[in-house]
Amino acid sequence: MEEYKGGYSKEDNRKTMGLSLSDTAYYDVNVSAPEPRPAETESVPPKKGGVFRFVLPFVCGMLFCLLLLIAAEFFGLGSFVTQKKYAYYRSLDENCGKYYEIMRLIDEDPIALKGSGEISDEMLREAVASTGDPYAQYFTAEEYEEFSKRYAGEYIGIGIGVVQDGDDILVINVFEDSPAAEAGIETGDVITKVDGKVPADVDEAIDMLAGKPGTSVTVTYKRGEKETECSMNRAKIEQDSVTFSKVEETDDTGYIRIASFIEGTDRQFKAAVKELKNDGCSKFIIDLRDNGGGLVDAGIGIADYLLPECTIMTETTKSGAETVYTSKPGSAGIEYVVLVNGDTASASEILTAAIQDNNGGVVIGSKTYGKGVTQSAHRFSDGSAVKLTATEYFRPNGDKVNGVGVTPDIEVSDDEAMDRALEELGK
Repeated sequence: MEEYKGGYSKEDNRKTMGLSLSDTAYYDVNVSAPEPRPAETESVPPKKGGVFRFVLPFVCGMLFCLLLLIAAEFFGLGSFVTQKKYAYYRSLDENCGKYYEIMRLIDEDPIALKGSGEISDEMLREAVASTGDPYAQYFTAEEYEEFSKRYAGEYIGIGIGVVQDGDDILVINVFEDSPAAEAGIETGDVITKVDGKVPADVDEAIDMLAGKPGTSVTVTYKRGEKETECSMNRAKIEQDSVTFSKVEETDDTGYIRIASFIEGTDRQFKAAVKELKNDGCSKFIIDLRDNGGGLVDAGIGIADYLLPECTIMTETTKSGAETVYTSKPGSAGIEYVVLVNGDTASASEILTAAIQDNNGGVVIGSKTYGKGVTQSAHRFSDGSAVKLTATEYFRPNGDKVNGVGVTPDIEVSDDEAMDRALEELGK
């Protein structure tokens, strides 16, 4: 996960002793000063050739080292490495030497059907999947490029938002004028197959739906008891993660839905508040239902905008290092409530917990998902990448979120959430 660069401050939990020894600490001040040495009465002339005897060995040593370096680097007789690099290679050999040897032996196998380069991606995928981290994932260069586009504001696909709903892959959003909209797919449909294959989970479904613009994909979806198959061409989809409108039955209430946290979501949110204010809104419903998260920075940015000076969250690494994220002084100064449900996760939960613990607004809905960890991706020189969990985060009051979730202040079903939000804002 990239680090937020906005207006909040960060503090870590490292402390020093506050003590610095001066140079005088190396001397024993209680020892008496030595008696002054008598001055020499006769000067001793320097020995002849003394300087020459010192310089000659030094020069010879320098020449020898230079010749040794040239022989090592240019004639293939060896190579000099730093202590840090030596430690790296030694650790690499101890931990991965067997893997390297197996790969070398496979390349020498005269009847092997695949070389090491052809099976390495499969092996790495299996190795990452076997770590026990449910969010760990290995990407080829092409896969990582598509994965990154999910958070860049545009991607190649059919124009739907999906979430994992038990064993189902549920459509929660269909973009206007997208291939999916033209094909008749609607919110609430369940994706059952992509190109005739049943996706293992929502991440695999997203990967299967993505691809090059203009290429065809066949999607099978279920609506009620009826299953429908349709083909469409993938296209470049420009996604707005924030949509908003004035609540029709009121004169002063704006509705803002955040579908995901991508690049620019915090800027889009601020722009939505400004526009709704200009339209006469002084109260707001912030809808985070079915928002599975995304870029943590964007969630923290919105928390910083909504809340006064306070703690937003604390994250810790496996080694125990802590980072505290705080909001700068000042806030948007608006009245609002937040809607959540069981598919509100990750960055959405960071925002929800920060609002709840700092009394920013009332949280309404059902308990959130409970994904209290963040991931970061490491990209390799060949374009491939691995995504692993980097930190666990804790809400401002210090409680866990991972595996626990956030319990709303007012628990109601999705069907009742909007009415209950309007009732709360009308008090």
